[in-house]
Amino acid sequence: AAALWRDIPTWAQARVLANVFCSRCGHATTIIDFRGEVVSGDLLLTGACQVCGTTVRRLIESESEP
Repeated sequence: AAALWRDIPTWAQARVLANVFCSRCGHATTIIDFRGEVVSGDLLLTGACQVCGTTVRRLIESESEP
């Protein structure tokens, strides 16, 4: 998971972290205290909503080869 995260440019990492939907707040928020895992080749970030602390997740799909 760490290798997949490192492959994402820093500017894109910042956008991903700042654009996670929180079901409790009902809008996009920033994910904090996150960890990553690989699920079916995709990167899944799991952490907490910066506003309310609810668990949030963000899936980053890997590029599929033609």
